[in-house]
Amino acid sequence: MTADEQERSIESESESESEKSRERLPLGELRPDDRGQDEVREELEESIGRGQARPLTREEREAAERDKGPAKTVYAPASERVPKPPLPEDEKLINQPREDAG
Repeated sequence: MTADEQERSIESESESESEKSRERLPLGELRPDDRGQDEVREELEESIGRGQARPLTREEREAAERDKGPAKTVYAPASERVPKPPLPEDEKLINQPREDAG
């Protein structure tokens, strides 16, 4: 076996090993030599780690466009307003004797 043939066999073995290692990695994992290849994904992951908001999905953007915001508060006229009696538990809190008032 010549030196060229030995190099080719070593290269083919290392290629087959790298193909096997690609198959073994969990979904979303990068091999060490693939790091820095997906700059957009890495930037997104880093921004999430820094606590920055993630970009909205298309569905979220469309929902935000349709959102009318909070409804306006409508008050009854003064003549129609009636005081509401407090709840029984609220009475206990309101009529509670103060210890520090003495």
